[in-house]
Amino acid sequence: MKHSTILRKKNRFVLLILVAATIFHTLINLLGLIDDGQLLTLSSILFCICIGILTYFKIDERLICILLAIGLNSFVVLINLYFNYTHHLVLFILLLFILAIYHSFWLNFAMMSISLIEFYFLLKFHYEPFSKFYNSTDMTIFFLIFIFLAVIGIIQSNYLNYRWKKVEQVAEEKQQELLSKEGYLHLFFENAKDSIAVFDLEGRVVAVNPAFEKLYGWRKEECIGNEIPLVPPENLAYANERLRHLLNGESFHLFETKDMKKDGTYFDAQVTLSPILDDEGKVIATSVITRDISYKKEAEQMRIQSEKLKVAGEIAAGVAHEIRNPLTVISGFVQMMNNEQNSPYTYYTNLINAEIDRINLIISEFLVLSKPHSKQVRDFDVKHVVSDILLLFKPELQMKNICLLEDIPDNNIVLRGDSNQIKQVLINLIKNAIEAIETDGTITISIKEAEEGYCAIRVADNGQGMSEEVIQHIFEPFYTTKDAGTGLGMMISEKIIQEHKGWIEINSSVGEGTEISIFLEMLSES
Repeated sequence: MKHSTILRKKNRFVLLILVAATIFHTLINLLGLIDDGQLLTLSSILFCICIGILTYFKIDERLICILLAIGLNSFVVLINLYFNYTHHLVLFILLLFILAIYHSFWLNFAMMSISLIEFYFLLKFHYEPFSKFYNSTDMTIFFLIFIFLAVIGIIQSNYLNYRWKKVEQVAEEKQQELLSKEGYLHLFFENAKDSIAVFDLEGRVVAVNPAFEKLYGWRKEECIGNEIPLVPPENLAYANERLRHLLNGESFHLFETKDMKKDGTYFDAQVTLSPILDDEGKVIATSVITRDISYKKEAEQMRIQSEKLKVAGEIAAGVAHEIRNPLTVISGFVQMMNNEQNSPYTYYTNLINAEIDRINLIISEFLVLSKPHSKQVRDFDVKHVVSDILLLFKPELQMKNICLLEDIPDNNIVLRGDSNQIKQVLINLIKNAIEAIETDGTITISIKEAEEGYCAIRVADNGQGMSEEVIQHIFEPFYTTKDAGTGLGMMISEKIIQEHKGWIEINSSVGEGTEISIFLEMLSES
């Protein structure tokens, strides 16, 4: 605690004593118990008002201390001058004990010296009848007692001042330690990268840090004192159960869940819930520390996907080699049987040939996973690639009564890469769209310039659509919903697009159709 703050409190206390004495004197004056005390009362009131004004304007506390000492001394002297009662001399001793509260040697010594002089002159010139009853020896003893009491007051003041400084030093150290801890905690709270929020027992927000505002999208002004939805509706039951355990003093450390932002979007979160206890161990609030682990989840999914691709590639290399050797022998004998013109098994051998071709196709797709293919990288107009593919599929679309809508711009959109691989991707997407419609539907092909130098090739249909679960697993190897599918088409398509530094987005709902968008980087001269 600062010295000026302590001195201010002491000044307030002494001023309070002076105000109380003034009020007491005013009351006995109004009751008529004393005569001719109005001037003294008025002077005391004006002095108290002046000290109050100086205090209000925060004048130096040492000056106020000196003025209070002078005012109290003047008050005692005036009382002795106005009223001819020797027992008022005791007020000088009382004055010394009041000023001892300042624990100042020089103040007490100066006031003792001044009081002795005033005491002497009052006895000699004001209280003349007093000298008739007491001789010089009595007067000397009286002065000695007065000096003794004054010295005792000074010694006590110095002793208390020493002890008070010790207490003050300890208190200041404790306060500095407390302020330091509080400052560190505040800095930690404000600069923590993880979201931190404190809630009361009714679930209202007490405090949030800037990381919370950034993660959840709620501003501090919107949060404080209010209940805000942070848990998805489908997870409320589990959240309420955790809250019940939390209020019983339990904690939850780094559990993974889904939380909800202000705009309603979900994200993967790692949450630590802790109760805040008072000195008696009673829960008074709860704290929630949240970390966004969406990127971690995505990285984990990519790692798993990479491991699957690695395993699939290893299997592909081995299986392709082991299958093609006996397949070559089978294919040779089937062709020999087909050469016999009158063979009764021609129908069956043709069927076997067709299935051998299908096996070769599957193996070819399989081998895409096992080793990188040489790409013929060159500049090409994506509009020409799409036109070639549509020309290929138009007969099949007409046969199945599927309407084809084209939204292709007139200007050139030039990409750099392997046009044959892009054709392979688009063929796969259009085949999937045809199979999703079966008959009597619509397929829309569009090419548009997207933002930031990318073009978007969209293939949309109004077929059966896909569930959220299918969309989440569609790029995994061997995952398929078709009876005759291999589960490799979409995975290979994604691999090709990623090699071209692009990405694929899927928007689909069951019964409403599917829209698949391929984003590829355009050349600057497009």
